[in-house]
Amino acid sequence: MASSSSAHDNGYFPVDELPDVVLVNVFSFFNVKQKCRVAGVSRRWNAIAKDPRLWKIVDDTPKESEGLFAFIRAYCGNSLISFKSSGHMTTPALKLIRRMCPGIQEFTLCDLTSEKQINLCILPSQLTSLTLISFPYIRNSAWWDFLSSDRMPCLRRLCLRDFMVSNQHDVLQQLPQLPMLTHLSLGFEKHHLQSSSEFDAIVAPVATNLQNLEVLRLGYGTEFVFHRLVQNNFCNNMPKLRRLDLYYFFDQICGEIPEYLSPLASLPLLEYLDIPRIQWTSLGYGVDKVEVILEIAKDIVDAVMTFPVGKLKQLLIGLEADPEAIPKAECVITSNEAILVELRRRLPAGISIKKGTYTEE
Repeated sequence: MASSSSAHDNGYFPVDELPDVVLVNVFSFFNVKQKCRVAGVSRRWNAIAKDPRLWKIVDDTPKESEGLFAFIRAYCGNSLISFKSSGHMTTPALKLIRRMCPGIQEFTLCDLTSEKQINLCILPSQLTSLTLISFPYIRNSAWWDFLSSDRMPCLRRLCLRDFMVSNQHDVLQQLPQLPMLTHLSLGFEKHHLQSSSEFDAIVAPVATNLQNLEVLRLGYGTEFVFHRLVQNNFCNNMPKLRRLDLYYFFDQICGEIPEYLSPLASLPLLEYLDIPRIQWTSLGYGVDKVEVILEIAKDIVDAVMTFPVGKLKQLLIGLEADPEAIPKAECVITSNEAILVELRRRLPAGISIKKGTYTEE
């Protein structure tokens, strides 16, 4: 093996001679798995890999519950701010995070397999952001008790997505207990009709209690939630709302779009209205999909044109989903050439039409 001096003479610099601060900077570009691997290279690298500066954000964790527990013990501490786990989070592991990570603010949990797997009532009380994605049917309504200002007094951002629709009532009943929320995102696994009588008693407190909301995103399976919010005059009770995203359900309410959207003109601070994905495939067979999509887009634009001039900074209507993004602008967007031509012909001149697609920021 070449000596250190000969390596320098050949233009190479041995990695082991790099100062700790440089290695910390290099390791900061590694993902969680890579940082765990370099920790096994040597004692020095193990100590550097455990530098708190490298563990402010954990966006992936071991898939086995035993490995997850050991990982938390080894790497998570006072510096941890954001933690994301998929599948194998357990109550003991969550207790360990709560004890070892007093500075944690953001928590994301995906792909839970059973309600018995974890008790979320022991989530760290200082969380400001909580994201739960893809959960099974939760039979015990008390499981949702963690969604309260008593248990989570600092919570400002809440995302609940891809939940079994059977839990709609349980989730909605808890939301009024979080009056300090500024960002709320909801989505359920499938479309499910609910009667007005069932929904009114549940949605009315949501419409009146979340007065600090600034961003509201409603996804698949929430069209009746939105409808009941409108019926319960939520526009008069959410004075800070500046952004409203409505996903996936405008094909379900053809003919009622003005009824849904016109009341939004009374939201004093609303600047961004995004309808990023109108589902093409859900329109069924034997339907002139281009014509239906055009009518939906035109109804949306017609409703928005009744808003005060200059109210919206951005109107996005995504007629198809696609990973390609376009620049943020006031526009209607589509990746279908036939629809593009028709939209340019039929929509008001003041609306910019761009070929492209929308992706969530």
